[in-house]
Amino acid sequence: MRILEAEMDLRDETRAVEQAHDAIKPDEYVDRANMLSKTQDELHTRLGRVLVDIRSLPKGEETFGKELKIIGAAVAVMDEATQILSEPDTGPEAIAAETEVIELLLQSKRANPNGGGGAGASPGGGGGGDTDTPALALYGAGADLKAQLQHRGVQQSTGNAGGNLPAEFRDGLEAFFNAVENRR
Repeated sequence: MRILEAEMDLRDETRAVEQAHDAIKPDEYVDRANMLSKTQDELHTRLGRVLVDIRSLPKGEETFGKELKIIGAAVAVMDEATQILSEPDTGPEAIAAETEVIELLLQSKRANPNGGGGAGASPGGGGGGDTDTPALALYGAGADLKAQLQHRGVQQSTGNAGGNLPAEFRDGLEAFFNAVENRR
């Protein structure tokens, strides 16, 4: 899943270039956007090779049909993101396309813990599952890829005194933090 991590890094870089857009020279912006586009195209090529490799496995299409569809959709969105970045555009449309790729790759990464081994009434382990949890919430390189999320009643232990501050203090603090952020 190095491609997934590289796509997440690319999205972060795209955001950084978009934030710096007004502060850098137009030629530099175009160069940076073109580099991002080139990186996206390289990831597109790598993911295309993954599709070919999976299909070349014995019974690859049968065994990994769902994953192939998801990865195929990610390849198509990567192509779209490459085009957007080459315009050059590092704005919300490019970031949204990169986020969609990340979501698709995350969906292909996690196995359905309720799924079977491909036999029975629902081959491939279909049915069941939960689509209310966004894929980003499931991301993580844990030891147990089929672990279940558990919601625990943990209460906030620090930073819970700020809600009682008068409005003028909250406004002043917000102005202060905005000024700090703008210096970066």
